Amino acid sequence: MKIIDTHTHLPGWTFESKPRPISDLRREFETEGLVGAWLFTTDGLIRDTAKNNDILVEAVEGHRDFFVPFGTVNPHDGTESALRELERTKFQLGFKGIKFHPWLQAFSMTHPAILPILSRAGELSMPVVFHDGTPPYSSPLQIAAVAEKVPHTTIILGHAGLDDLYRDAILACKRQPNIHLCLCGPSSGYLREILHNCPVDRLLFGSDGGFGADLIAWRIATVRETGADPETLQKIFYENPLTLISKAGVTQ
Repeated sequence: MKIIDTHTHLPGWTFESKPRPISDLRREFETEGLVGAWLFTTDGLIRDTAKNNDILVEAVEGHRDFFVPFGTVNPHDGTESALRELERTKFQLGFKGIKFHPWLQAFSMTHPAILPILSRAGELSMPVVFHDGTPPYSSPLQIAAVAEKVPHTTIILGHAGLDDLYRDAILACKRQPNIHLCLCGPSSGYLREILHNCPVDRLLFGSDGGFGADLIAWRIATVRETGADPETLQKIFYENPLTLISKAGVTQ
């Protein structure tokens, strides 16, 4: 079964990791069963946003048949600056989506730049992935309240609430049709509840790959342990990620 991972990270200096050749990262990901991966900056979430967006685009050079780069912008730079960087990632760097980490980037959903950024991302057909599941600022229902105001924008809860807030992620997904859940974090028992309660067309596989060996294989096994039927797994592992990113102008 083909698998696209919608939640992986370019190793940097954050979280005691260090950069390594993209060819090595790709080889690791392919060995663990992937045919493609959405790749996020890590260092750019805490420092030098534009510089780290540039590092990401340079890293995936020659590997865009496998990696789909997602950049980030910093709301604290101000609305106009953040919008300029958003458009630069789309039109100059060729990024397909945006990743936010409200906890590391230290902004709340009430930040005045958030709605303009999310609205413009929707106009540009760029999916927006949010870290979620770790309050403050990153609860699923906080993000859902903003998602309601930008119905044209695809919002992805990057951890489906984790184990503590997965019920809130279910509520967010059921409440807002533009919300998707990335199944990167909840245990198998909680994943079963998500699969039972949420539209399967809005569920995506993710692993946090890039932070450690065998992490992807472990996350794949966790999803399989739910006992989901092959058709459901095909949607989660491959068809849903492919559909979303195809709308952003890329095929895998």
